[in-house]
Amino acid sequence: MRSAAIFLLFTFAFMLNSFAQEIDTKKLDSFFYALKDQNKSMGSFAVAKNSKIVYETSTGYSALSPDSILASSATQYRIGSISKMFTAVMIFQLIDEGKLSLDTKLSKYFPQMPRAQEISIRNLLSHTSGLMDYVNDVVDKDWITNPHPAAELLDTIAKRKLHFAPGEKQQYSNSGYLLMGYILEKITGKKYSKLLEMRIVKKINLKNTFSSIANNLGKEEAKPYRMIKNWNDIKDIYFPNVIGVGDILSTPADLLVFINALSTGTLISKASYAQMSTFNGRNSFGMGLISVPFYSQVGVGHNGGTYGSYSAVYYFKESGISIASCINGLNYPLNDINIAVLQISNWMPFKTPNFKAMQLTAEELKAYSGVYVNKMLPFKMTIAENNGTLTAQATGQSAFPIEAVSKGVFKFDGAGIVLEFNLEKKEMTLKQGGQKFIFNKQDN
Repeated sequence: MRSAAIFLLFTFAFMLNSFAQEIDTKKLDSFFYALKDQNKSMGSFAVAKNSKIVYETSTGYSALSPDSILASSATQYRIGSISKMFTAVMIFQLIDEGKLSLDTKLSKYFPQMPRAQEISIRNLLSHTSGLMDYVNDVVDKDWITNPHPAAELLDTIAKRKLHFAPGEKQQYSNSGYLLMGYILEKITGKKYSKLLEMRIVKKINLKNTFSSIANNLGKEEAKPYRMIKNWNDIKDIYFPNVIGVGDILSTPADLLVFINALSTGTLISKASYAQMSTFNGRNSFGMGLISVPFYSQVGVGHNGGTYGSYSAVYYFKESGISIASCINGLNYPLNDINIAVLQISNWMPFKTPNFKAMQLTAEELKAYSGVYVNKMLPFKMTIAENNGTLTAQATGQSAFPIEAVSKGVFKFDGAGIVLEFNLEKKEMTLKQGGQKFIFNKQDN
């Protein structure tokens, strides 16, 4: 009996230890400490295993002025296009209730839209409507940072021709989700913010998720920053312009509760969830969800980006792992952060990157300075030394700092850019997103 008791005690202790080690929290801590130490990100992050949150952390500050406020699990972030998941869920709730269908035409609610009699709710959900994108298609990119009444936003969409016939192609469009946000209000007679509260927030007990709050009016809202030698303020999108599209405030913990509730049938029917998470061929967009490949696993979720915030929430059924990232200061690719978290959470081999830049003198940096051109591209790249820092600037764009990682190789993690210089050939190779372009240095 005593031997059996010892064996049982050992087994029980092993089970407890295994449960505690569902993910490698020490390795996650090491990774996020490195990000914080080298000013690579400011934000909050969380991981769940089988719907239970097993890890949370924050780096940097939610605000730097007038007072410095450290980011925490209570900090609320603009989640950008993850808001579309919430809008899609409420649309499917109305479908489950028989108040709407995937085949309902846009002309029932907005007949002034181009070819509205041919565009269905299905098209709006799956980005196959062909409608212009009222956020990204405008020439003046600052347009969306200033207030516009709903009538003006609708008029902007209505006056532009379709990019293609409804259903012919799939092209991301913010306009479809703006219209669905307004359709929700028309059908229910309630504001989007109230619908979000009633249909999702209270239903699954979210603590820090809100809509329809203007910029920086939320008590815990993180302010957006961009790294240019130091963290600098950014003028972000004016969020009442993008209600239902990209305005929601939330936290990583709330996002994990949301995506796990969605995947387990708490918010919509199994049939509706199957529609949301169906992806055709190579298309990564379903109806409010995107597919997320990770080695042998395929997850679902969404990412989001405003002019100053970045976010992602993904759920992987095979491993039971779900992750969420909310960032208000990004100086390292969000995709790389998410991959690192997934690798660590799945007990895959991972080594924390060395983020420290190679130190070069001002004279060494000046050797790379100059104007570089590629005849096939409509811009020039100006490389300049400024107080011991090397910067790169494309024509018409803001300058950004580049860090030396080895001889002749520099990077800008914020946009995933690598610049490789060959001083003898007077060449610079720009690498980004799997593509590369060779620039030649202009003679003085």
